[in-house]
Amino acid sequence: MKQIPIVELLEWAYRHELPKAERAGGGMSASAPSSWGMVYNLGILGTVIDAPLNGYGVVAIGMDEGEPHPDAMKVGAAVAGLASARVSVGEDWSPFPEWADADGLVAETVAHIRPRLASMRGEEIQAMLIARAVLGRKPDWRGDEPGRAMITRSGKPAWFMKEEGQDAYGNPVQREVDGFNYRSQRPRKGAYRKYRLSDDVAGLVIDRFRRTVWALSVRHVAQEVAARLSSHELTAEVPTLAPWAAVAGLASRPDPSHAVSLFS
Repeated sequence: MKQIPIVELLEWAYRHELPKAERAGGGMSASAPSSWGMVYNLGILGTVIDAPLNGYGVVAIGMDEGEPHPDAMKVGAAVAGLASARVSVGEDWSPFPEWADADGLVAETVAHIRPRLASMRGEEIQAMLIARAVLGRKPDWRGDEPGRAMITRSGKPAWFMKEEGQDAYGNPVQREVDGFNYRSQRPRKGAYRKYRLSDDVAGLVIDRFRRTVWALSVRHVAQEVAARLSSHELTAEVPTLAPWAAVAGLASRPDPSHAVSLFS
């Protein structure tokens, strides 16, 4: 039996074997890619693939080259099972453990985006796994830590302060208001300045989330097919869930990126 890492097995299956299958067969819908799949193709390929897909979610070869290898078909069936997968994102999930973020601005951005990430559907995970296998590339996750910029008004540093008040029901609330006294042209007592991230990290949050979900889905497929292959034997090599932690020398510490889990 040929020893092979799971990522290479996926690439072999989707680039060389499963395109041999005609439109009939198991796996994804044979009629057309999902709308999310087309958007994903547009994002990573720069174009929308409008050719009919076969039952494994790839464009069929236009000539008879025989049936796909049985091991490839088992891989395709395992990937098809991801259609019912769901993602769970813990509240302690942090895709940037290597950044200090002393002011919490990055964590604030992550917390704002996190609820949207948990809505990722199985069909999206499936499309991502197939697209990456066809491309032979892992999802990108690299990015630089953003700087901080002071919030300004009319080109001048802005001042803020907390003000006690009541809501519509008479309950005490605290509001953030303008902390500058325009009569004296001085900041009010207790006023403070605020900062924002100099670069938007929302896109990088999503990139790192997808990288973790991709790794989880690859591992899931490996578990599904490991004992069922006839001509291949999987090695122990699997993609890491948070490669950014290893690069930053944090591999020995608890990694909040692992708060993302995949279940079906």
